[in-house]
Amino acid sequence: MVEKKYEKYFVLKPPAPPPGVERPPSDLDNMETPKLHHFMGLSDHVVEGAMMVNFSWMYAGEDPGRMEAHVHPYPEIIGFIGYDPQHPEDLGAEAEMWMDDEQYIIHSSFMVYIPKGLKHCPLVVRDIIKPVLHFDMQLTTGDFRAAPTRKD
Repeated sequence: MVEKKYEKYFVLKPPAPPPGVERPPSDLDNMETPKLHHFMGLSDHVVEGAMMVNFSWMYAGEDPGRMEAHVHPYPEIIGFIGYDPQHPEDLGAEAEMWMDDEQYIIHSSFMVYIPKGLKHCPLVVRDIIKPVLHFDMQLTTGDFRAAPTRKD
């Protein structure tokens, strides 16, 4: 099969876990992270220069845990989409999300933009009655716990 010019930019199946990468220590190192069913991800380890994007499922009846409060040196986008084709706006769960010292309780599908340096979380998703698709996008090419890197 002839390789196409832009074929390297497509991720058609979940990649193998990235090899160990040295990174600066982080406050997140000792933090318990949510238990998600990772489906697909993209990073500099998969496609050179790509930003971090991850997709995971949360299933009905599960307790995925919580993500504790933290800060990134880059912007982030987090989203949760309910899996009910008849009611795509319905999250099918309850999400509790903190932005600095403000609490948000959300029952609908949503995305949130988090500017760099803004403390966010804890994040808890509870009472999951229908599958929920979670995604996060960190506007960096490095590990989501590390400082952003540039390859110029």
